Amino acid sequence: MAKQRISMLLCATAGVAALVYTIPVLGQQGPESLLPPGFNDPAPPPVARPSPPPSGTNVPRPSEGAPNTPSAVPAVDNATDATSSEDPEKDEEEEEEATEVRYDVPPTARRSLKAVGLFTDASGGFPAGAFGTIDGRFLTQVLQRTNGPLASRWGMIMTRRLLASRTETPRNVNGADWTAERSWLLLRMGDAVAARQLVQQIDPDRYTKRLYQVAMPVFLANADLSGMCPVADAGAQQTGEGTWKMAQPICASLAGEQGRATALINQARARGWLKGIDYLLGEKAVGAGMQGRRSVKIEWEKAKGFTTWRHGIGQATGVEPPEALYAEAGRHVNGWVVQLPTASLPARMRSAPAAAAIGVLSNRALVDIYSIAFEDPDAPSDLKARGELLRTAYAGNGNAAKVAAMADMWDDGSTPDQRRSALVLTARAAALIAPSEDHAGEADRLVASMLSAGFDEQAVRWASVIETGSLGWGLLACAAPGWRGAINEGELDDFRSNDDSADYLKSKFLLAGLAGLGRVEAAAVTDFSETLEVNIRKESGWSRAITSAAQRGESGTVVLLSAAALQGAGWEDIPPHHLFHIVRALKQVGLDGEARMIAAEAVSWS
Repeated sequence: MAKQRISMLLCATAGVAALVYTIPVLGQQGPESLLPPGFNDPAPPPVARPSPPPSGTNVPRPSEGAPNTPSAVPAVDNATDATSSEDPEKDEEEEEEATEVRYDVPPTARRSLKAVGLFTDASGGFPAGAFGTIDGRFLTQVLQRTNGPLASRWGMIMTRRLLASRTETPRNVNGADWTAERSWLLLRMGDAVAARQLVQQIDPDRYTKRLYQVAMPVFLANADLSGMCPVADAGAQQTGEGTWKMAQPICASLAGEQGRATALINQARARGWLKGIDYLLGEKAVGAGMQGRRSVKIEWEKAKGFTTWRHGIGQATGVEPPEALYAEAGRHVNGWVVQLPTASLPARMRSAPAAAAIGVLSNRALVDIYSIAFEDPDAPSDLKARGELLRTAYAGNGNAAKVAAMADMWDDGSTPDQRRSALVLTARAAALIAPSEDHAGEADRLVASMLSAGFDEQAVRWASVIETGSLGWGLLACAAPGWRGAINEGELDDFRSNDDSADYLKSKFLLAGLAGLGRVEAAAVTDFSETLEVNIRKESGWSRAITSAAQRGESGTVVLLSAAALQGAGWEDIPPHHLFHIVRALKQVGLDGEARMIAAEAVSWS
């Protein structure tokens, strides 16, 4: 077997200075790391700095070939406001009845809008100055034009960590509005818990109209009715949305003010703040409050379409929406459901694979969910069988049995999310397998599984087993913490000869990723690009913007621009030249671990 290049893999595999943390996943214990200890050493100085791009003020977009992105996200979640009142005469009547909302916040308790976030760089977040001096209006447009989830799981993890970090508010934007846009993108990426925690960093008297518009779907995604109560009255006045108006009787009921709650819910029915099943859900929530005596039957078959209101109120009142309704929602909603304590176990199990695939669930959290389900006596037989395989993978009798169980789980997935989540589910078990020629047939997938959860140092141990030009070789070439020497065209061509992807997409991503990491000979980049008929250095307004941000050392700007270029259902939607510019920029601003993992992911999951 040809292993000459693999034997030279590591020249720098020392431990890391700090762990990379992500947002809380299950419960409210605090941030949980999605990465193993020892991941993401500080990146070595880049080999060469790219030349500065020409200046410009236009918002760059990913170049042709990228997935389409909207010009801006809707100002509000239209699912939650679909039945709000649009009658100006009614609005005027309500304004006459409204009283001014006042907040008494002691000066010593007021929180600054200059820097908002959940954790600092000392605890695993991004540095306070991650956005440098760039204009916040530009960054706001980038956030608004980015839809989640992304094609890259590692891109999701990285972006969510940035959005939740305590960073300085960029210039020319209001701190509350900036927090709203960050929370809105977190919600669209499936991280409802972090989105809510971020919203709650803003004092009620500093809410803006935009923050009210975002806060409602954020609280509903968490089925958190009490969370919206401190700002319910002001939210109704500021936005005029039916959901905020309906929040008033709900919050009055939760506070034990049944007389006010009754008056307001009667007003809601008369004025049509919400209609049909949405009104009935609101009435049911009022009945669930202190001394509430309303009994309301919810008939889900009459519901037409998924909305955050139906999700949040249904989950909060014990009438969980049916699976058919959730099937109409986007993939990000799986992240909401799996994090929700009120969700039933079957619902969480249905959501777990997609939540893991998009980076909302870590390996440990995913194993915990399957373990709980396995112990449930009412669990279906197919789940019991999968739980048995998982137990064997982690605690079977001998490595052969463990690897065989893992292979069965990898082969069982019928959708991309299921196959990707299976790799995440077995990551820690794969990391415990000692490298051996006995398992050479599964070495590629063992390496891919380990890298899905960031076990890069454990994966590198398999360098002596895998062959040059194999998938595992390509993954380690991208993901290894250190690599001595430069990869030549012959080695790349060996990989291409084993590449069964459409139009050699894996080979194109391998070339782009290795070139961005500076691990391939310059002549090989040119020659192999011609062989594959791809231009990995293709430039656009977006590429010049991310290159310029990397030169200025703006890690936050680089991450947001990376997320903008990683939009799509899968890696097949991402042009290889996007990967090249992303990996090069991330490496330049010190995010070497993320650069390596994204490059390897593109090769393994394309």
